Amino acid sequence: MRKLLSVLFIAALPLHCLGADAAWQVAPAAHATEVPVDTPLRIVFDRAPPAPGAGSVRIFRAADGVMVDELRAGEDVDSIGHAQQEYKRVVRYTPITVRETTATIRLHSAKLDYDTEYTVMVDSSVFGNAVIAPWTFRTRAAPPAGNNLTVDDAGPADFRTPQGALNHAMRTLPRATAVSINIANGRYDQLLYLRGKDNVTLHGESRDGVVLEATNNDGINPGTGAGRGPRSPAANGGRSVFLIEDADMVTLDNLTLVNNTVRAQSKGGQAETLVFNNDRGRLVARNASFFSEQDTIQVKGYSWFHRTLIAGNVDFIWGGARAALFEDSEIRTVGDSAQPTGGGYIVQARTVAASEPGFVFLDSRLTHGPGPLGNDVPAGKSYLARQGPPTTWDSVSFIRCRMDRHIAAQGWAPTKPETPEATPGAGWGEFGSMDLGGRTLDVSQRTPGHQLTAQQVAARFGSRQLIFKSFNNGQGWNPTP
Repeated sequence: MRKLLSVLFIAALPLHCLGADAAWQVAPAAHATEVPVDTPLRIVFDRAPPAPGAGSVRIFRAADGVMVDELRAGEDVDSIGHAQQEYKRVVRYTPITVRETTATIRLHSAKLDYDTEYTVMVDSSVFGNAVIAPWTFRTRAAPPAGNNLTVDDAGPADFRTPQGALNHAMRTLPRATAVSINIANGRYDQLLYLRGKDNVTLHGESRDGVVLEATNNDGINPGTGAGRGPRSPAANGGRSVFLIEDADMVTLDNLTLVNNTVRAQSKGGQAETLVFNNDRGRLVARNASFFSEQDTIQVKGYSWFHRTLIAGNVDFIWGGARAALFEDSEIRTVGDSAQPTGGGYIVQARTVAASEPGFVFLDSRLTHGPGPLGNDVPAGKSYLARQGPPTTWDSVSFIRCRMDRHIAAQGWAPTKPETPEATPGAGWGEFGSMDLGGRTLDVSQRTPGHQLTAQQVAARFGSRQLIFKSFNNGQGWNPTP
């Protein structure tokens, strides 16, 4: 302990300050108690600090002086999940970030324990030679009880981050026990991971007020991603904001997910907001929004998106879904930052069996709008779908959807030469298409062979129960609002 105090004293000696009259506040506040164990550290300056520099932020256990975590500027690696979790999401991330006047320091996952006092030390070289005195805080005495958890980035709550609540649910609750994670309005900047826990609901205080966001893409964390065991700890956590695997009946309600990647400014444009990776599992998204550019939503298994907004431009809805229903939703194609004169493709289906319905758009609206750099989509430049790999099926159907002028007259992207077994576009179907005003759309220039009859629609897409009839080996699933 004596050695720790001497180190802290030396670090607190004044060097070259951010400014003689500069001021700042820290969070958690000095001597704060009942601090959630997933708390990030924040330093709010009275003016914008410089980009994080050399040195580090260190967290010590006050009782014995043991360092429990150290964070530096630049890229680092984190293993997302609770301390006892066998499979974790291993990713590259940036632990120290600055937005306007606030510096946020995100600890590595699951580093703090309950009922423990910690000391924070910030090297004076991290923020423009600002000398920030060490401060202490104590975590809450015990984990929350029950299966109704709260998250707030500042106010009273069980957790400061959605991942903190997910870690608690995965660690302490039986797999089948339902848990509701109620998230207060705020912007929560972190990658998320759920594995091995069913019946989880993330419910936001308001759809636009709760924003789960991160900058992640194929240039940072390549590939779709998967959990990694302790014997293979490579950073293979994938490019999405939220990765869900080995979980059933996950509900995202009244919130927004954003991948902040800008295709034109990244090394890898593929950047999902959500990857649902369970071939037999179920996902529900209600009254939610999903924003990215490329590959916004990737799903397997069975999913129901009800009254949601999904925005992107290149294959922004895709995956090996058995049945993914987008009902009464807005599917928005946004201007491509990398190819401003291009349009894009809404769907690339990789349906796992010819008998499965794949991607179904029912009573939804196909709109367009500006992308991250402000450009809109040119008229006639977007396609309903383009074909998937030859080893999967192109099951995509648009039923009674309203479509704006950005959709190409031919509708479906030209098929490429593939193996005969692929039958490109064999699963494509369209029925009752309208313009945004509800008038019957002229489909005379559509790629031939994809218009459905009323009888075909009734037999295959007449109800949610029909669409999801193959779930659980034919037991079926009939979700309700």
